[in-house]
Amino acid sequence: MPTPPLITALATIAVCLTVLTVLALACAVAYRFSLKRHPYTDCRRCKGTGQRRSRLFAHSFGYCPDCVGTGRKIRLGARLLNIR
Repeated sequence: MPTPPLITALATIAVCLTVLTVLALACAVAYRFSLKRHPYTDCRRCKGTGQRRSRLFAHSFGYCPDCVGTGRKIRLGARLLNIR
């Protein structure tokens, strides 16, 4: 006796949802590991140097106000999940 097409379709959907859930969890764990290993990124404003050149005087510079002269900023995911 062949299985009804509705049961086959529901079984296929259940398998697909299970696979997608496992893949999403694996990606979340990998991202969490990446945040734990590398919580900081280069500051986009000063490109990781910690210094900002003056627009008016080319020879003068000051500390970058975004990263306070460190050249690094905490990544968004690490800030949201409070990982350091």
